[in-house]
Amino acid sequence: MNPILTYKNKVASRYIPVDAEQIGMKVAESEFYMASVKYDGFFGMLQVEKGKAVLYGRDGKEISIPAITNAASAIKKDVLLAGEICCFKDGKSTSHRDVSSAIAKPEKHDLRFGAFDLVELDGKEIPECLKENYELIKTFAANEKVFTIEQHIFESRKDIINFYKEAIENNEEGVVVKSSSGVIYKIKPVINLDLVVLGYAESTGENEGKLRELLLGVTTDEGALQIVTKCGNGFSQKDREDFIKKLEPMEVQSEYTEVSGAKTAFVMIKPTLVAEISCLDLINETTKGAIRKMHLSYDEKNGYQCKGQRSTFSCISPVFKRFRSDKSANAKDTGEQQALALLPKVRATQTDEELKPSEITKKRIFTKSGKSGTAIRKFSILKTNKEKTGIYPPFVVMYTDFSAGRKTPVSQDLYLCDDEKEAMIKMEECIEENVKKGWKEYAA
Repeated sequence: MNPILTYKNKVASRYIPVDAEQIGMKVAESEFYMASVKYDGFFGMLQVEKGKAVLYGRDGKEISIPAITNAASAIKKDVLLAGEICCFKDGKSTSHRDVSSAIAKPEKHDLRFGAFDLVELDGKEIPECLKENYELIKTFAANEKVFTIEQHIFESRKDIINFYKEAIENNEEGVVVKSSSGVIYKIKPVINLDLVVLGYAESTGENEGKLRELLLGVTTDEGALQIVTKCGNGFSQKDREDFIKKLEPMEVQSEYTEVSGAKTAFVMIKPTLVAEISCLDLINETTKGAIRKMHLSYDEKNGYQCKGQRSTFSCISPVFKRFRSDKSANAKDTGEQQALALLPKVRATQTDEELKPSEITKKRIFTKSGKSGTAIRKFSILKTNKEKTGIYPPFVVMYTDFSAGRKTPVSQDLYLCDDEKEAMIKMEECIEENVKKGWKEYAA
């Protein structure tokens, strides 16, 4: 496996985003901490073998920045360094947006590599001792083009709070704190976004009839809607009761179904409500590539129609703040630019045309005659053929319940499954629970 992807998979699980106001509560006690200013650049890795240096971008592909690799060639040992590719102007690091454009014409910009971790030395992995690691990194700082990101050693969380405040006062993006226990905290100001409410999911069990979470998106420049995140935090119990009453009358048709955290289908609503949320961070790619979610069109007659998947972003730890009656669901108030301005460009990824269509592997239909007509309950197993994307599960069990006499004639539940055996068991459980006396199986 590519060394940069191996490193990202290993280290990413240790990163915990923290709201600056909760440093004292969310940062666990540790023997010591090492804190550094967060550089707003691109993650990269610099490998030196026998005096030859190669720079890799965050996708694991080689990047040509001669100023960095020429400087690194002076390093006498074989090393693999993790760090940040930064763009400098007037001696100060600028934003990731500058890095994105500078990489295309590196000879015209002051690009540098700031090392923050030593991954290998002479072909061997480095023991995970923060202080020793840092001292070794400093010996490989070739010149200003390959430098070591300065680490500050603290013994208390109070010191971290003061360090963070000073960094923000100096217009830095945030700070990164490594604890002696191996946990890494990324501390940045909270991000606020105005998003369109696309749907809602109801709680199950003892909380049935109350709101569980909202499905939120942004308005694209052409007026379509892009799914972005689900939000289930920030609601009081009263909110959960009241908001359901507010949202239920807004239900509309949708050819697209999104699954909630409870593995039930979201009820899609007319895209007119705007919700303000806060989140700790935004990401637009994983080690598997760009984050892609469904892009939707909407009209009064047909409801939501699928336009295919599109590259977008996800919110880390979203929290509902309030509905914005002063905002409208348009590109100006709820546009994607409010988030894209905070994110780097992503590499190309698999297109929608390359995705294989799903297939129904098993289907059972039951009917029951009544005063309002024939009721139908259908149970299907779908093999998605898209599990390699990291977006879809391998199998989905779909339960559709139609009854013409109900206020809402059609309801649907979806269950995500890891393999065909699990899907078969889930389908039989659904049939046993929902098909009682009086139902007859329809021979398709």
